[in-house]
Amino acid sequence: MAKNKDLNTAEEVELEFRRLQVRKMQREMQAEEEQEARQNAERLRRLDDFQRNERMRQRQQEICKHRKGGRDNKFAKGTDANYSINVNTYPTGEMCISCTRCGKEVWKPKPELKKSDPKLYAQMWAEWQKWMEYPTDNSPSGSKIYEVVKDAA
Repeated sequence: MAKNKDLNTAEEVELEFRRLQVRKMQREMQAEEEQEARQNAERLRRLDDFQRNERMRQRQQEICKHRKGGRDNKFAKGTDANYSINVNTYPTGEMCISCTRCGKEVWKPKPELKKSDPKLYAQMWAEWQKWMEYPTDNSPSGSKIYEVVKDAA
């Protein structure tokens, strides 16, 4: 009988141990679910912040005159005859004109675009030409030190 009683005690201990394991796993699963929910909320908040900042950036670029000057440090109220732009040539030969006030970038369209999307190419080329005509006393930056040539074959 004593042996049977010991066995029952061992079974009870084993059963209680398994119950504790189940409760521990339930707590861990709940913690993981809560962490996933927090991460999803954080992701959504970051996306919302990004979209809001992107709208603000685009709005600033729309109202910016891209000119130097202006009183009281109002970035969009440039009054100088010179534009606050910079022409940068990257080592690959790509060229970009950017406004140093609002950050707007105008890229010189690639020749391949003329065949693949002539309408977009014409639009980009017109904007490029317009920005190239803006007077500025800023010096161009960068230089083409090598050229990436695509194989013709």
